[in-house]
Amino acid sequence: MKKVAVIGGGIIGSSWAVVFARSGLQTSLYDHDVESAARISANIRESVQNSIALLTEGDSVDDVVARITISNSLAEAVHDADYIQEAASENLELKQKLFADVAAHAKSTAIFASSTSTYGASLFTRDLAQRERCLVVHPMTPPHLMPIVEVVGAEWTSPEVVKTACTFMEQLGQRPVVLQQEVPGFVLNRLQGALLMEMFELIANGVIRPADADLIISQGLGLRWSVVGPLEGIDLNAPTGIQGYLERYGHIFNEMAQAKGLRPPVDTPLIQTLHHAMRASLELEQLDAKRAWRDQAVAAVQLQLRGMEERT
Repeated sequence: MKKVAVIGGGIIGSSWAVVFARSGLQTSLYDHDVESAARISANIRESVQNSIALLTEGDSVDDVVARITISNSLAEAVHDADYIQEAASENLELKQKLFADVAAHAKSTAIFASSTSTYGASLFTRDLAQRERCLVVHPMTPPHLMPIVEVVGAEWTSPEVVKTACTFMEQLGQRPVVLQQEVPGFVLNRLQGALLMEMFELIANGVIRPADADLIISQGLGLRWSVVGPLEGIDLNAPTGIQGYLERYGHIFNEMAQAKGLRPPVDTPLIQTLHHAMRASLELEQLDAKRAWRDQAVAAVQLQLRGMEERT
């Protein structure tokens, strides 16, 4: 990829532009509100300045900003782009129109990606002649700070396009995960939503105050999850790993599910699936070493946070 285009200059679009330009790519950005160019440019500069620690050695804020051009039209932005990232408003009809416009002006070899957090690509690319080159590349906000991206193809998306998009994201320093099928909200928002819905219910029922609910995450689960994922976390919390943990404590999750009228999720097939997945990446004999690494990593995160707090 030598040239990229971003459609939409809001929080997500501007952040994507930083991701691309930070990696040395010439980036065209188009927003339907042409009068907002100065605001978009200012927001981009601020984002680069606030994340200056992530710049490539030898790069300056000015260097990165100079690689981003605000285009006057969508056609101008996309005509020579190898990769196009749509980041417009979450409106299905708008996305259908934008992808049709992109297809009319872009190179036949370009990849068309949407930042949508709601709609599968099948809902807005069905009638495009180039639909096999369309997919969702959904970031966590903002992508110039959060490397995770969900890559989701429609049933007609070329597997090679999915592979190319993932390779491109890795080259940018992002961390792509491929979803095997479209589901509403994808995975990132479904996981976040599950946590928030439980939190909302506990607050509404007077169990906990909002500030304390946030504290449980920022100073508890969030610290752990900043260095290992939830599955890794419970894998490290039992001498025999995730299998032993769920055999001992799985009933807790089943009881919570049953209380909400849901199917109990923890059963033998799930435990075996998770056990094999965890052991494929970390042998049981390596758990102690990984626990030591986790402890050191969490301590390092805390130390960095304390330093940031002292500077505010």
